[in-house]
Amino acid sequence: MVQIFSNREIALSIWLFVFLFWCFTQQEVRDSIKGVLLAFCHRSILTIFGLMAGYIYLAVGFLSSAGLWDFDQLKSTLMWFFFVASVELFRANSIGEEKGYFVKSIKNHFKFLVVLEFIVAFQSFSLAAELIIVLISTLVMFIMVVAESKEEHVLVAKIMSRILSSFGIVMVCFGLYFIILKFGEFAQLKTFMNFTTPIALSILLLPFIFVISVYIRYERILVRVNIYTEDRFYRIYVKFKGIVHFKNNYKILNDWLSFSCISDFESRRSINNSIVKFNKNRADIV
Repeated sequence: MVQIFSNREIALSIWLFVFLFWCFTQQEVRDSIKGVLLAFCHRSILTIFGLMAGYIYLAVGFLSSAGLWDFDQLKSTLMWFFFVASVELFRANSIGEEKGYFVKSIKNHFKFLVVLEFIVAFQSFSLAAELIIVLISTLVMFIMVVAESKEEHVLVAKIMSRILSSFGIVMVCFGLYFIILKFGEFAQLKTFMNFTTPIALSILLLPFIFVISVYIRYERILVRVNIYTEDRFYRIYVKFKGIVHFKNNYKILNDWLSFSCISDFESRRSINNSIVKFNKNRADIV
C-alpha cells in the first residue's frame, strides 16, 4: 500500500491535533477562535478566497498542460494552498508598504535554503522518531523565540539558535545520505515535479496577490466615500473618477478625499469640480 503522507507529515499532524485539542479546552482561546471564524466567514473574505481558489485551479491546469503537474502533486498542492497561498493572501494588506516584495518573493523561492529543505524532506524516519524530532525542534524554537524577546535571556537564545543550526546540519547530512543510498528513487521526474510545483505555483500566484493588494489599498482609502455619499451612483462615480485621475498615487488620492469629503458629493459636476479645486490647492494641502 502506497503511503500518501510521510511519517514527518503524520507526526506534525499529530502534534498539531494535540495542540488544538489543548486550545479548545481553554475558554479564552475558544472565544478567540470563534471570533476569528466569524470574521473569516465575512462575504468579502470568502469571495476573495473563492477567486484565489479559481485562479489556482487555472494555474494548475496550465502547469498540467505544460507537463509540470499531475495527480501525484495533489497533496503538495493542497498543502501549498493552505500553508503558503493563504498566508500570502492575508499578507496582501501590507504588501504595498513593503518595497520590492515581489522581487524578494521570487528570489526566496530559488535560495539555497529551499534546496536544503527539499533534501531534508526527501526521507523521513520512523513515526516514533519523527514524533520526538518534531517535539524537540518545536520546543527549542519556542524557547529561542521567547528568549529573544528579553535581553536578560540573550545567552539562552544564542544556545538554542546553535542547537537548531546543528540539528539542521545533521538533518541535511541524513538527507544527502538517503539521496545517495536511493539515488534511483530520487532521480525521477516525480521528484523534480515535487520540488518545482510549489515554486511554480507561488510564482504564478504573484499577479493575483498584486491585484488583490492594489484592490485592498484602494478599498481602504475609498471606503470613506460611503460615509460622505449616500447615493449609490455617486459612490461608484467618485471611486471611478478617483482611480482614473490619480491612478496608483495612493497618497494623492487619500489627500483628495480628505480635502473634498468635508461636504457631500452631490452631483457629477461637484465631484469633477472637487478634483479641479484640489489640483489648484495641492501645493498648499501637501
